[in-house]
Amino acid sequence: MNYFVRCMFALIMVMVAASPLQDRFVQGTQAASSGTHFWWISKNPYETISRFELLHHAAADDERQFQVASTFAEKPIALAADGERVWLVFEALNHKMEVVSGATQFNPASELWFIIHGGALQLCPSIAGESLESLAAFDGEPWAIVQGQPDARVLRGDQWISVQLPAAINECQTRMLVVAGGALNALGQSSDNSIKRFKRESQAESQAESQVWIESPMKAREFLYAVDHAARFACVTGSHDEQALNWVEAGELAPIMAIAFNKSPLKVSAGQVIGMGSGFGWIAETGHATEKTVFRQSWISVLSDGAAEFSEPIELRAQISKASRWYHLPILGVLSLGAIIAAFLARALNSPLNPLEKARSKEGDIDSQALAKELGTPFKKWRRLLATVIDLLPCAIASLVIFKDEYAIQILIPPLWSADIEISLPYIAMVVAAITFSMFEEIIFGRSLGKRLMSGRVVSIHGAPAAWWQHIVRNLLKGLVLLSPVLAIPSLLNSTGAGIPEIISRTRVESFEPANDS
Repeated sequence: MNYFVRCMFALIMVMVAASPLQDRFVQGTQAASSGTHFWWISKNPYETISRFELLHHAAADDERQFQVASTFAEKPIALAADGERVWLVFEALNHKMEVVSGATQFNPASELWFIIHGGALQLCPSIAGESLESLAAFDGEPWAIVQGQPDARVLRGDQWISVQLPAAINECQTRMLVVAGGALNALGQSSDNSIKRFKRESQAESQAESQVWIESPMKAREFLYAVDHAARFACVTGSHDEQALNWVEAGELAPIMAIAFNKSPLKVSAGQVIGMGSGFGWIAETGHATEKTVFRQSWISVLSDGAAEFSEPIELRAQISKASRWYHLPILGVLSLGAIIAAFLARALNSPLNPLEKARSKEGDIDSQALAKELGTPFKKWRRLLATVIDLLPCAIASLVIFKDEYAIQILIPPLWSADIEISLPYIAMVVAAITFSMFEEIIFGRSLGKRLMSGRVVSIHGAPAAWWQHIVRNLLKGLVLLSPVLAIPSLLNSTGAGIPEIISRTRVESFEPANDS
């Protein structure tokens, strides 16, 4: 009985391990290229229900971001691109395969790429048939080879028109379409892995179909797939682990470079080579799932003309509108101006000659006497500066860890110095964390870590321990000064470094011991 239970348990574990539920992220891409626009299908691992996304990347101006053009409940079985337009085909339903299409357009106001025509892909006439063998786009028209049909189909206007394929192509087990060198290529792969290739360079209706297709002999062992390219015909050959990218010249292969994806910096074995305006690109995705989170990254490597290898992979990020990223500037400006006005108002109200009262201000007298007596030793300016650096340093390290090393320089950029708030996110995170910790430390202990190490403490203007609300006001204003460094000018001009936070919160920083500095 125990042996039977063990066998059943082992069988269940094997079934669970092989279950598709474990494969929450599917590596590899299904991509299409028009030279300057790349499209690929990606599985969204963040959804509880499997969803697939159409991702778009524009290679112009060295853009390193992508947009989610559309989302589908079912995975498209094929896609093709030409210019700024893309076509997608879905599995057959009622003997018809649904087709959708859309074009992308750049909006300079928001610096975003959008799918135009209402912001969604448009439904096109369906393709009659049960399965699709190949899809390509040539001269603004999608071409399809339907399984079991001897003719290719091309969408012209609002209907699919049959175009005769060469008889040699139909004799092959595998048929495919690819656009390269300014021509539509029809390829056939026989059972002996031999390749037959025909080019179609003319769209003239007056010519006979047999005259339009021109045979171009091609010898390619271990052929995997052809690559769309504007200049010349290229293909990828090899096995799953070791592949090679080749030009096809006069029917012969001219190796460009060897591709070992599993030995690349990404350490993945899946990806797809796509054609670029000047060279090639390789789009791949990496990712892994934990019990609570799923990580997904899209990468592109570039092989420019004349290069010996793909460049270091670049992580593509989802595009975010920059049209409203400057909103922090007027907010900081208003807060800074308000802090300056509040500081002048507080100083005027605390003055012995308060213009709002007929008699001398008792509050002002007390403040003046407290300042005159100099209860405690003043905290030197350089000590204040060093204490602030000590308070910021742990939070700066944490911010670098969170935002990664590529933001090392950006952590020194305050938001007031940048029109793009995203650039200042590491700095903002550092300041917010430092001010939060300092606030609680000063409320409980009367001093932060930096002041503790530099032998300083925060007290009220009279020398007594500061109230909790004074610590809160002081630290909030200190955070505003760090975010808007212009407000630090009063502190720099003051001999002890006291500035707007101390004036408004009516506090000061004093030393525990008499200063020995000259």
